[in-house]
Amino acid sequence: MKRLVPLAALALLAVACQDDRLAGPTSTATPTPDAVLASRGDDGYRLPPGGPGLRVMTYNIYLGTDLGPIMAATTEAEFLGAAFLAYAELQQSNFPARAGRIAKQIEEVQPDVVGLQEVAVWSVSAPYDPTQPPLVPFAVQYDFLQILLDSLKAHHLHYASPSSVWTSDVAAPVPTAFDDQGDPTAFALVRFQDRDAILVRNGVRATDPRHGVYTAYIPLDMLGTQTGLYRGWCSILATVDGKSFRFVDSHLEAENADINYLQAQELAGLLQNVRDPVIWVGDFNSDANSGAPSYQVALAAGFTDLWAIAHPGDPGLTNGPNDGVGYLDASGVLVPWPRLVFNQRIDLVLLRDGGRKPHPVYAGIFGNQRDDRTRSGLWPSDHAAVGMVFDLPNQFARWR
Repeated sequence: MKRLVPLAALALLAVACQDDRLAGPTSTATPTPDAVLASRGDDGYRLPPGGPGLRVMTYNIYLGTDLGPIMAATTEAEFLGAAFLAYAELQQSNFPARAGRIAKQIEEVQPDVVGLQEVAVWSVSAPYDPTQPPLVPFAVQYDFLQILLDSLKAHHLHYASPSSVWTSDVAAPVPTAFDDQGDPTAFALVRFQDRDAILVRNGVRATDPRHGVYTAYIPLDMLGTQTGLYRGWCSILATVDGKSFRFVDSHLEAENADINYLQAQELAGLLQNVRDPVIWVGDFNSDANSGAPSYQVALAAGFTDLWAIAHPGDPGLTNGPNDGVGYLDASGVLVPWPRLVFNQRIDLVLLRDGGRKPHPVYAGIFGNQRDDRTRSGLWPSDHAAVGMVFDLPNQFARWR
């Protein structure tokens, strides 16, 4: 087998964190109407579109493949095999089709602001000689953000992304042809860029975009190439019906609880001096139902878990032990999960607003029902989305 450079680690973006301090006058908020919730059965609730009240959503839309086997590879052969299967899964997990179903979930909520995680960009340089630097420029194959915005437009929904953050950025050679002995003879260099992004509905004012990559991260040694798993946050000052609030979207580390905790502490510290109402959404990878440490960090920083107000005692499960929207069988074909198995609540919507709590709060879970799947049976994501309708507490709503 030709000797390979096993991983091309590209420059990781590290943006300095900024303080999110803003001030403004106070006023009153419009009350939320009664009965905006429709039952969705045992697995959650639906929010009908339209109606007054601030509408927000958080959704981890799944990056498209399982990178775990690549990171765990200890030999060149293991690495190439894992990269080959990961790229095959990416193709079959079919984000353009899943984006149509994700857009359908967003259509149900009609959110003013959405926090998205794992908004990947996948690019390819081919042909590629693993013994040489890339000679062919990368061409974007899947830009999850643009694909989703186009899908939303197809549903007559008009959103823009005023703030995002780039986090992990790596590339790996993927075999594209083999000889009679099964050794690779041709390669493509496939690049993965992770990103979190905020969407705002047309008509929502979004100013002062900010973002940062967490100081705490997981260093990786992948067959001698040094890289890392990075996570980040992004935020905007959003104004809906004249009322302004700081909206923060974040994705905390999933692979290491200590790093997860340090990241939660870092963001809580950055937000501690914000004087506007703060809505913090995202994939916390910290189970609220078990009172996990990072969840406790947010509560200690003055944030209120709005799901617990809307559905006290309801576990509101949003994620489980199975990665992805299916599994690769022995022949490398992606088989969709017959059902989503959830055992934790890690996709959260939190509010801090001067110690006051909104009432009422209406909340629903989306993307976890069989009719939410694509025509081929793929789930929109391996996470459920969370959508909410509420008003900022009257005494602390700020007008601009």
